[in-house]
Amino acid sequence: MAELKIELIAIGDEILLGHTLDTNSNWIATSLSENSFSLRWLSIVGDNASDLKHQFRRAWNRADVVLLTGGLGPTHDDITRPVIARFFDDELVERPDLAAKIREQFTVRGLAIPPGTESMSLFPSRGLPIPNNHGSAPGIHYSLEDRELFALPGVPVEMRGMFSEYVLPILEIKRKEYFQTLLIRTAGIGELQLSELIGDEDELAPLKLAYLPSIDQGVTLRLSLATSDPEDAVSILKRGEDHIRGCVGDYIYGTGQITLEKVILDLLQERGMKLALAESCTGGLVASRIVSIPGSSNSFERGLVTYSNRAKIELLGVDEEILERHGAVSSATARAMAEGALTRSDVDIAAAVTGIAGPTGGTPEKPVGLVYTAVADRKGCNVKRFLFTGDRNSNRRRSAQAVMVMLWQRLKQ
Repeated sequence: MAELKIELIAIGDEILLGHTLDTNSNWIATSLSENSFSLRWLSIVGDNASDLKHQFRRAWNRADVVLLTGGLGPTHDDITRPVIARFFDDELVERPDLAAKIREQFTVRGLAIPPGTESMSLFPSRGLPIPNNHGSAPGIHYSLEDRELFALPGVPVEMRGMFSEYVLPILEIKRKEYFQTLLIRTAGIGELQLSELIGDEDELAPLKLAYLPSIDQGVTLRLSLATSDPEDAVSILKRGEDHIRGCVGDYIYGTGQITLEKVILDLLQERGMKLALAESCTGGLVASRIVSIPGSSNSFERGLVTYSNRAKIELLGVDEEILERHGAVSSATARAMAEGALTRSDVDIAAAVTGIAGPTGGTPEKPVGLVYTAVADRKGCNVKRFLFTGDRNSNRRRSAQAVMVMLWQRLKQ
């Protein structure tokens, strides 16, 4: 059974200029994957009719399904409708039913109809309107030569509704095979070391293995398989997971969409433990990740951003002599911060981080990127030293991840 080849074209100068983040493509790719489809090609085209027509012709010649996002609005740079009509030797015609629907979208909200809005009721004569239950611009659907075209608005809430309610059911009917994936989450180990431990990937056949590194969540291992039998895929993926666990099980914190912060909070809750954090160079990033999880208040007691030496002394009880002798960025200070957060917050476990995020503040002895993390509980305190080489933002994120990994490793003991 052959693969259903799907291509996505995102349209808009604002994406190419960097003014707008292309979240639509990410969402569609994720949604396709979650529904066992695979996106084969992805491109971005500006608001230029010639460029769009060229890209669309290439997509139509090689894909079974072509998805377009953007360019369906009422302004002069919304070129998707006329380009599609010309490509199919079609013409735009006035659709009174669409005009009435568009007017209704504004009148029910007590809004005046903006000038030019009626142009969205000009529709390719042989195309099928895709209902838009979250906005005014209808989508366009062509079904020709056993191929499908779906043109969706660029407004995320409108695009998502139309994709889920209209496009996905048609893709299910056209399905040629299932694209099954399994995500295995790891932390505390790099991509190269993982590859060395896993070794020969032929042992995973017919599965494909991909390494997906992330600053904030570690390296995700993706196992994927295309098959006509979804039940068979489950057993094959399970064998692949067992093999991976046998190689790198100590570094695996979960599967699927689980995050490290969720795993940490689950472990805290299972053990009935309370957590406190003391952050310097990360400025609250660790606490932000923890509180992003619903129910975090059950286990997270407090987070202290002690950026200055004065704050470390007053809020955490760090001995001034430690700061004078070793400096704010040191193993001794990280230890004192963690132990101070533990005792002053009266919690079961505490973590701390201090470092030089950059781009200034470094010295030959203590360069930019030098970071110390510490985790303390009633049994003692561990400290780790890191030297990161990124910019200020990535150094802060890597430091936060280092704290999370230390917490996870301590809690799972």
